[in-house]
Amino acid sequence: MKILIGVHQFFPEFYAGTERYALNIAKYLKKLGHSVKVFTYGLTDDGYSQGINKNILIKKYEYENIPVIAVKHKKPIDYTFNLEEPNLFEEALYFMSREKFDIFHCAHPYRIDASLKAASSLGIKTVLMLTDYWLICPLGIMLRADNTICSGPDYGRKCVKYCFTAKSLTDMGKRIKHVEMLLNCVDVILSPSKFLIKMFSINKAISSDRFKLSRHGFDYSKKKRHNFNKKESPLTFGFIGTIQYHKGVHVLVEAFRKIKTDNIKLKIWGGDFGDRLYFEKIKKMAAKDKRIEMLGQYDFNDIEDVLGDIDVIVVPSIWYENAPLTITTSHAYGIPVIASDVGGMAEMVEDGVNGLTFKVGDASDLAKKISMFIEDSSLINKFSQNIQYPIRLEEEVLNMQRLYEDLLK
Repeated sequence: MKILIGVHQFFPEFYAGTERYALNIAKYLKKLGHSVKVFTYGLTDDGYSQGINKNILIKKYEYENIPVIAVKHKKPIDYTFNLEEPNLFEEALYFMSREKFDIFHCAHPYRIDASLKAASSLGIKTVLMLTDYWLICPLGIMLRADNTICSGPDYGRKCVKYCFTAKSLTDMGKRIKHVEMLLNCVDVILSPSKFLIKMFSINKAISSDRFKLSRHGFDYSKKKRHNFNKKESPLTFGFIGTIQYHKGVHVLVEAFRKIKTDNIKLKIWGGDFGDRLYFEKIKKMAAKDKRIEMLGQYDFNDIEDVLGDIDVIVVPSIWYENAPLTITTSHAYGIPVIASDVGGMAEMVEDGVNGLTFKVGDASDLAKKISMFIEDSSLINKFSQNIQYPIRLEEEVLNMQRLYEDLLK
């Protein structure tokens, strides 16, 4: 099969969970003998040439032996509300018609939503994976401008009231119609969590019967050691991910500083991902506590070394995370997780069984849960033994291959 994987941004500049999902799928489909390329939106300035459309630039490159085509507009546009962008549609249509793909698997529609319409118009079977709420929430993460969690857009009324006060209900209505059009272009919609399916369903955006649950797999070829032989002390907690506000790192640092025990550590791994002001704020908070280490960006290929001396991973996100790669990875190594009690996090971490959950955004409650491990370190082994290991990445991709084959039949 000739398969095109679409994603809103890609390596090497962008390396969060959705980008990793797209790369993993692409690499393993290629191992199965398929012809695979990635279609993405470029955000850098170098290496571009004129596209078929005068308003579009293109760049071709390879990443880990996967061919990539990146497109971008010559002049910036409002991607949040401009869902039916004719220039990108024309470019995608030209590219896809020349390549004659069998399947277009979109890992995230942001910036490249017109490619779904292009694929559909060419008769290419389309698969859409939803990893956040961008189709119903213009901000994508159901977090209001005042950083409180939102229950849903209410047909755009809450969007206009809390986040986009310069927009009107007419603007929101146009966006909703464009989303409906995009969804009509899609043959199969995937979700990595039951929670996301529920949120789209209760907000009357997508009926739950249109979804297929597709859990993320883990690449166990990265797992060389089965036992880390961790030293008994100090007890080490860790954060791995991107240092951005909605990831809640400030909640974790604040919680850790509430605990007065000396023989513990907190290791924070991750880059700023463009949010430099927040990153510097976290650095200043961490600098006041010698037990906290800021270790910077890491390569996921070195994840085993990153996790090597971490006893418990903390996922303090303040939004409805769906299937965080952090939890999947921690569970693959048998490391228990403390996570916020919302979204797919609470679906993956069962409080008191394979880890602990805390009230989202509540540093005091998180401090209590961290203290439970300090007071009784046997909880680490107890929870570790109850962890259900993620499926293998090969199994996830084989399931995807069967889905493609069924679509083509």
